Amino acid sequence: MLLKFIFVVLCITILSSSIKGICPDFMKNQTVCTCTDFIDGPIIKCFGPEGPTIVDKLKKKPMEIRELAIEKANIIEIGARAFKNLKIKKLVLDNNKIKLIHPDAFKGLENVLVDLSINMNKLSSIPTNALEHLKVLSILSIRCNMISDIKDIAFKSKLNLIDLNLSCNQICSIHDDAFVNVKHSIQNLVLDQNCLKRVPGKSINNMTNLIGLHMKYNNIKKIEKGDLTDLQSLNIITATGNKIELIEQGAVGKNNSIKYIYLGDNAFTKLENCNLSNFKEVEVIDLSYNKITEVPANVFTQLEHLQHLNLEANAIRDISNGAFDGIPLLLLWLPHNCLSMISASMFKGALFLRQVSLAHNNIHIVQPLSFAHLANLHTLDLSFNKIKNLQPGAIDGSDYLTVRLQENPMVCSQDGFHVMNGHDAINLTTEPNNICKTEYNHDFIDICPKKISAPGPQPCCTQKVSKPTTTTPIPIKKKTKLLLSTPKPKVKILDMQPPQVVPDSAGSNMHIKRRKFNMERFWRLSKRPTEPLSGMTKSTETTPEPKSVDEGKFVSVPGEHNELKSTSLTDAKRKSNDSNFNLDAPVSTIEKDAHVALTA
Repeated sequence: MLLKFIFVVLCITILSSSIKGICPDFMKNQTVCTCTDFIDGPIIKCFGPEGPTIVDKLKKKPMEIRELAIEKANIIEIGARAFKNLKIKKLVLDNNKIKLIHPDAFKGLENVLVDLSINMNKLSSIPTNALEHLKVLSILSIRCNMISDIKDIAFKSKLNLIDLNLSCNQICSIHDDAFVNVKHSIQNLVLDQNCLKRVPGKSINNMTNLIGLHMKYNNIKKIEKGDLTDLQSLNIITATGNKIELIEQGAVGKNNSIKYIYLGDNAFTKLENCNLSNFKEVEVIDLSYNKITEVPANVFTQLEHLQHLNLEANAIRDISNGAFDGIPLLLLWLPHNCLSMISASMFKGALFLRQVSLAHNNIHIVQPLSFAHLANLHTLDLSFNKIKNLQPGAIDGSDYLTVRLQENPMVCSQDGFHVMNGHDAINLTTEPNNICKTEYNHDFIDICPKKISAPGPQPCCTQKVSKPTTTTPIPIKKKTKLLLSTPKPKVKILDMQPPQVVPDSAGSNMHIKRRKFNMERFWRLSKRPTEPLSGMTKSTETTPEPKSVDEGKFVSVPGEHNELKSTSLTDAKRKSNDSNFNLDAPVSTIEKDAHVALTA
C-alpha cells in the first residue's frame, strides 16, 4: 500500500513538473510571442518580424507544440527542415509573403502535423512536394493566395486530408485528376471566390466521403448532367453568387442525400429550371435574389422532407393554389416580391407552416380564412405592403398567431393597429408610421421587381482582429508600425430592433383588448433564416492580434535582432545563417509590404 502511494505521488510530481515547464523560460520576459500551457503542448503565437528568431530558439531543444503561429513576419520562403526538433500539431503561417516552400520544409513533422494554414500569402501553386509526406495532415487551408489553374495532380501521395480550403485564389479550372489521392478522405472542399466557369465534376467524381461542396461567387452558369453524381455522402451545396440559370436533369445521382441547397443570387427565371425533384432528401432550399416570376403547382410535390424555403427578393407575382400542398414546410420566406393578393387556397395543404414572411410585397387584399387552416402558424409578417383594410377573418388563425402589419396604410386610420397577437390588436405607439407621411391614397402603381441588391461576398482576404489568449495585454513592439489603409468594408446587417409596447389607449376608437405581449419572443421568431457555415469543419483560426484596432495593413520596420536587419535599403532579401526562413526586406510603403491580392 505504501509503495502504491509513493508511486502515485511520484507520477503526480513528474506530471506537474512537466506541465509547468512546457513554455520555454526564454519566452517569459518578451512581448513578441504569447505562450499558453496545455497538457499536450503549448500554444505559441508570434507576430512581427522577430517570429522566425523565436522559432530558431525553440529548435535548440526538442519539444511538442500544440499550435505554433508565425504571422506578419515578412517571410517569403521556407527552407529545408525549418522546424527541426519540433513536434507541431497545428502550424499557422498566415499573413506573410510566402512564395516558395522547400520540398523538405516540413521534414520531421510527417507523423505529427494535423492542421496547416498558409492563408494570405503569395503562393502561385499548391506546394505539392512539401505536402507529399505529411501522412496525418487532416486540415489544409491555402486561402487567399495567388494560386492559378490546377493543371496537374495536386497531391502526389495519398493523404488523409479531410478539409481543403482553396477559396479566394485565381482558380478557373481544375485538372480531372487533381484530387485523385485525397478522394477517399476529403469531406469538405471550399472553392469560394475563384473564377470557375463550371462545376469541376470530373475532379470531384467518386469523392465518397465528401459532405460539403462550396463554390460561392464564381462564374458558373449551369450545373451539368453528371457533375454531382457518385457523391453518396454529399450533404450540402453552396453556390451562391454565380450565374446559374439551369440545373440539368441527371446532375445528381438518383440516390443522393443532399439536404441543404444554397443557390441565392443566381440567374434562375423559372423554378422548373432547378429540377428540384432530383433532390428528394432536401430539407433547406435557398433561391433568394434570383429572377423567378411564379410558383407553379407540383414543383415541390416530391420533396417530402422540405422544411425551409427561401424565395426572398425574386419577382414572384403569382403562387398557384396548393403549390405547397403535401410538403412538411415549416418556414416560408417570400419578402421583397410582387404579390398583390393572398387567396384562401394559396397555402392549401401546407399544414405544418410555422413562420411565413410576405413583407415588402404589393399586397392589397388578404382574402378571408387565408390562414385559418394553418393550426401551427405562429408568426406571419405582412409589414410594408399596401393593405388599407382587413376583411373579417382575413388574418384569423390560432390563439398563438402573431401578425405583423407595420407600415401598411391601415395603420394610418383611426382604428389601425400594428400587431395582432392571437385575438388582441396592439397599437405600437413607438412605431414611426412612415407610410402615413406619403401619398398612400394615390399609390396605384405596383413596382416589380423590387429594387433590392443581393448581399455581396464577405471579404475573405482581410485580417481578423481577435483578443489575445493571455491574461495580460501585449504591448506593441516599438519597431513595428501600424498604418491603416482603406477602412473595413461595412456589411449591411438586417437588424430589427424590437419596439417597446406602451400601454396607452390614445389614438384609436377601436376597443383594443390589451395584455402583456412578449415582443422579445416575437422578434426572435421573426428573424430571417440564416445560412449555415460554409464549411463542415469548424474554423480554428483564433489568432490574437497585438492590439485591438480596425482591420488594416501594416508596415514592418527592422527589428533589433541581427537575423532581421538589412545591411542596405537595396537588399531585396536577407537570410540568417541559423534561420530557415527567408525574410523580405523591410520597406516603408503599404503597397510593397502590406499588399494582399484580392480576387473577384
